[in-house]
Amino acid sequence: MVALCLRSRVLRLWLACAAPLVGCAEASPKPVSFSDATHDYRPTDYLSVYENWTRHARLVHLDAGTVIEAWATYKSWDFRQAYVAYYASIYEDSDRAALMRSQLEASRASCEFHVAVQTTTDKWNDLERKNTPWRVTLLDATGAELGPTSIQVVKLPELYESKFFPSRTEFTRSYEISFARPSNGGQAFAGPASGRLILRFASPMGRIELVWDEK
Repeated sequence: MVALCLRSRVLRLWLACAAPLVGCAEASPKPVSFSDATHDYRPTDYLSVYENWTRHARLVHLDAGTVIEAWATYKSWDFRQAYVAYYASIYEDSDRAALMRSQLEASRASCEFHVAVQTTTDKWNDLERKNTPWRVTLLDATGAELGPTSIQVVKLPELYESKFFPSRTEFTRSYEISFARPSNGGQAFAGPASGRLILRFASPMGRIELVWDEK
């Protein structure tokens, strides 16, 4: 009995030490193409393109539960083309050519992500605050790192968001996170041209990484 109690205490101690570092991500997401190729997408293509550009990860603490769970959609040029096709099919009075031009300009100016986040405690879901414990960064295949130019909470109509970004749930909070593409040749960050993007959320309780790899 004494030996059994001792083993039980050792096991609890081991679990307590390991608890802060348990992170989970979906296995082997499909590779993507970061090219500037033009596609003639149909509205029915949107969901598959959306899923191809969306990543999911969560951080689990054995004492606190799910510290953070996130679904991030990289708004690449490929994604934006499918978005325009779907959007224009719903709002038939839309100027599709103008929408496509604005989306192309946006894709060239920044790396932008739509992110749905849920946390065990609502007060932890505060990425936009200056004093947030979360550090959000974007890395490329070389390990070069960028900080965000903006993190904004977006309050989209539920009917719209459920159709365009169906990863949302009643427990998530939605963000638009942007990273300006470096305009000078001396900047080390190569971004999509490196063949990989990693969106990282780090805190004192651990971190998650959402990864897009080139085909």
